[in-house]
This record gives sequence, structure tokens and C-alpha cells, in this order.
Amino acid sequence: MTHCVRNLALGLACVCLLLPHLVSQESSSKTPAPAQQSNAPSSPPLPVFRSTTRMVLVDVVATDHHGQFLRGLKAKDFTVLEDGKPQTVTGFVVHETPATPDQAIPPLKLPPHQYSNFGAVPQESDRPVTIVLLDMVNTAGTDQQYARKQMVKFLEALPNGRPVALFTLTSQLKMVQGFTGDSATLVKAAKLVMANNPLTMGSEAQQQQEEVGAGALESIASPSFMGPTGGQGTSDFMPVAPIGQAIRDALDSEDTFTKLVRMDKTLDALETLGRAVAGYPGRKNLLWLSAEFPIAFGPNMNPYNQASQPINEGIQPGAITNHQLHNLEYETPPLQKTAALLAAAQVAVYPIAVTGIVNLGTGIDISSQTSYMSNLGLQQETQGAYQRQTTALWDTHEAMSDVARQTGGEAFYGTNDLKAAMERGMDEGSNYYTIAYNPANGQWKGDYRKIEVKADIAGAKLTYRRGYYAVETRPYTGDKEAAAMLAAMRFSEPEFTMVRMKAQVLPPDADHKAVRIDFAVNSRDITFVDGSDGRKLAAVDFVATAWDKDLKLVTHQAATMNATLSPDAFQQVRTTGLPYHQELELKPGTYTLRLGVLDRGSQRIGTLDVPLVVPEAPEATTKPAP
Repeated sequence: MTHCVRNLALGLACVCLLLPHLVSQESSSKTPAPAQQSNAPSSPPLPVFRSTTRMVLVDVVATDHHGQFLRGLKAKDFTVLEDGKPQTVTGFVVHETPATPDQAIPPLKLPPHQYSNFGAVPQESDRPVTIVLLDMVNTAGTDQQYARKQMVKFLEALPNGRPVALFTLTSQLKMVQGFTGDSATLVKAAKLVMANNPLTMGSEAQQQQEEVGAGALESIASPSFMGPTGGQGTSDFMPVAPIGQAIRDALDSEDTFTKLVRMDKTLDALETLGRAVAGYPGRKNLLWLSAEFPIAFGPNMNPYNQASQPINEGIQPGAITNHQLHNLEYETPPLQKTAALLAAAQVAVYPIAVTGIVNLGTGIDISSQTSYMSNLGLQQETQGAYQRQTTALWDTHEAMSDVARQTGGEAFYGTNDLKAAMERGMDEGSNYYTIAYNPANGQWKGDYRKIEVKADIAGAKLTYRRGYYAVETRPYTGDKEAAAMLAAMRFSEPEFTMVRMKAQVLPPDADHKAVRIDFAVNSRDITFVDGSDGRKLAAVDFVATAWDKDLKLVTHQAATMNATLSPDAFQQVRTTGLPYHQELELKPGTYTLRLGVLDRGSQRIGTLDVPLVVPEAPEATTKPAP
């Protein structure tokens, strides 16, 4: 089991850098410069669980038949099964959050020129953080408006001291407000969110009208409409009706394409979000507000699920038809990666359907199109619309339930009270037990493994993630390393906290022409391996980029530290952080620096945004000649 410290003793109170001789490194950058070490006292380290590729963490919410948290349970009260086989529990922690905390989590206060990608000071007892994601890619504009109003009501009634962060998903994931327990700050940020009609979603009315248009073409082209000679004075009838089916096929193809686009954007967003919040200890409750949920994490990964399974029978593997999305059994790597990342970050997803109580129906206009259709034709169009809506609703609910099951959350649909659903999701995830075990199956080949947790308490309801993908973590090399850092260093991405770090950034002055950047990286987020003579080895990439006020990339610098630490140096690094020094040459102006750290051994990434003003160089003073 690996550990981290709640107080981040490695230097979150100040930037603490080691002397250069402690670290042996190969780098294209300059030798790290020494810096002053803080004399501020640090609290004794308190161990908490952090997941690794060889340990499984399962957060279990145990409630009675009234929905109240069952307190006082011990490790011996639980039995854990993986693929039906009992597992040995190696760690057990109880997490209880007071209903009304005495004080809010204070923001991290740093000296001038010092910055961190960890925005709050952890407290004595873990408080699960809550993430509100307003999904505007999978939600039509009218539903967005209602979801936003309910979100504001939820934030206005937020209990004191409950850290919440706001994210939106449009063309990309955006953090609207970082973690804070201040209700007024969150409400102000939420009110600035504007509705955004997604280009990849059409309305139900539009879908019905397009289907009616196809049906009208078929009616016009039918023999009964055109007469026995087809209106051409000949007995040979050449039906034009296939045009209607061609239109339907085109509509189905468009629907397939837009679903795939939204699925990709959703997966990217969830992966980015997981990396952004991974540094916060303990459970993260994700309240996902959306109208549609285009992904599923379970072992039977078919987006259309049982309702449309008959449509897909007999289709060759890998084939795409107008009625079928890609079979996700052949697209598991992105899903596996995202699911594994959310599991490692202890993110429990609470999908909330913003459509509320759905009434199935049609809105077919009486128009020139419908005038060509018989009563039977109109009835068929109506039945088709009902069937399509029923199937889509079933699939949405199944996808929501699957995502909740696989992450340890709960799905909420069929209610217009979104505020109450959000409150229930936050409250349910505030008290839980964390169970850790080392799987008896030591083979990590990406297979899906089912988890079952039982409690020897009559009437107990247990909510937990029902499985995981045994994905092996491989070190980044070559193109994969470059691609990972390129994605993380995009200016539009939220800060990643998988590697927690601080940086001191000093602008040029009379004695220094360059911007000086001194990193202090949480060494507990870095993978060290054993070398010779008790030395510890690690490979860490450091990247610094500068963006001007027009968000144009001005310059960047990248280097790799191949660190070899003696036992004494390693112990000091564990306390003060892994140091690194970089310098950037910048002209006078206003910039935003994005600093990045990549641990090649674990694939963890940390990023940090720093505002910077480079002043004009002072004019040289000419001394009078003697």
C-alpha cells in the first residue's frame, strides 16, 4: 500500500527546494539552483489510502432501510469477492462528514510569486469533494436552462464547508469554479453559465418532421396515389418509394455519427476531469447533469443495450449499419482507460437526467406533407415515433444505471426536482467506508473483474462500484509521452492534480534577464524504483510554456530529469519535494505560464497555470565621468 499525507508536508506551505548535489540528473535544462528552505513547522504525516495498479480500493456506502448511514461497522463486517472468489482485506478506513461542519475548508495561502495546483488545505478528517458537471453537449438548450436554474437552487442551499467545483462540457471541458465551500461564489459562477445549443443534437420535433417528410414521399410515389399506370401512360410502374427509405437511412446515419462524436467528447471530458481532481484525497462525488448519457462502463458495452439488442443480432463484428453504433467490444481501450482512471481517482458518478418526467408523444404538424398521407400512414408514423422514444428513454436509463453501478454512485431519473437529486447524491457520498485489497489474480491484461461486497448486517443496502478493468500501467515512452504532455499542456485544459506540485516564478530583475521557475513536486506522486546500493530512480518530464494575452504560444521549454537519489536524499525529497529549475526568455508583456510535470513510471500528470507580468527593463544609469 502506498500512502500520501493530508498536510502535503512536502512543501505545500512554501516552495522548498533541495540542494543540487542531492539529485543526479540528465537534462537539457540548466542545473537546479538552490533556494531558501522554509522554517515553518509541518504537521505530522497522516496516512491515507491511494490507489495503485496492484491495489483495489472500494468505497462502500452502507445505509439502512431508512436511507441513513450505518455507523460503527468494522472490517470484519464486510466480505469482498472478486469474480466470485473471496479476497483478503488489507486496509479499512471510515469516512464520516459532519452534517454541518464547524468551518469551511480554508483556501491555500501562499507567499508572493508562489503557486500550487492544489487549491485547498486538507483537514484533519477527509471531506469528500463534490463536482457538478453541466453537460451541454448531450443536452438541448431548453433543458440546459432548467438544469441551470435547479443547479443554482442547489448551490444557494449548500451547507457550510462542503467543497464543490463547477464544470461545464461544451466543445470542451471547462472549469467554471474551482473547489470552494462558499455558496455565494459558486452561485455567482453558475449564473454566468449561458445556454449553448449543441450542434450534435436535434430536437424531437425536428426528428418527427423529417420522418414525416420521408413518409410523405413514399405516399406520393405509391401506386394508389399515382394510378394504375403510374401517371405516365404505361403499365410498367417504377416506384419512387425507396427515396423515403433512403431519407430514413440518411437520418439514421446522421444520428449514428452525432452519437459517436458526443461519445468521444464525453469520454475525453471524463478523462480530463479525473486527472483534474485526482490529487484531492478520498472520494469525489460527480453530479452529472445531462439529457443523454452516450457511454457505458460495464462488461456488456453496447450503447443501445437490451432495448435495441435485437437490431444488432447477426451483424458482423466491427460492421457499422444505420441502426448500430460501433460495437464497443472493439473500442474498449478508450473506455477501459477512462473507467480505470475514474476508479483510481475514486470518482463516484451520480448521473441526473435533466429531462425530468418524460411524456412520450408526437407533434406532427398538419401540413402539406401530411395531406398526402393516409390515416394508416399517419398512424404508422406515430407508432414509429413512440417506439423510437421508448427505446431511447430505456437506453438512457440503462446507460445511467450502468455508469452509476460501475463507479459506486446512483442514477436519478423520472423526477423534475433536480435540486433534491443533487442534494441526495452529495449527502449519500459524504459518509462511506474504504476497503482495500490486493487481488488474488495477479494477471493484469485489461480484463473486466466483477466486485461483490457483502455485509453481515440485516437490511443493509450497500452501494459500491461493481467492477474494474485490470489495466496494466506502462511507463510512457516516445510518441505516447509526447502526446500525453501535448494534450495536458493545452491552454484550455483544467489544471491536472494527479501530480501535486508548487512553483516559485520570479520575473526578470536587474540581476536576472530570464524568468526563473523553481518546481517542488510531491514526491509521493512520483514512481521511484529501486536501484543499486539502495538508491531510488525516477524519470520525470518538466515542461514550461508561455502564452501571451491573445492566447498565442510564445515559447516553451521541455526537459527530462533522470533522478538517482541516495537513501538520505530520498528521505529529504519525501519531506521537501522533488526540485527542478527552468528559465524562460520573455519580452516585456502579460503572459500566462502553463507548467507541467509528467511521471513516466505511473503516467501521472500535473499542470499549473501561473499569471506573469514581465516589466520593461529599467534604463541604465550613466555615471558622470570623474
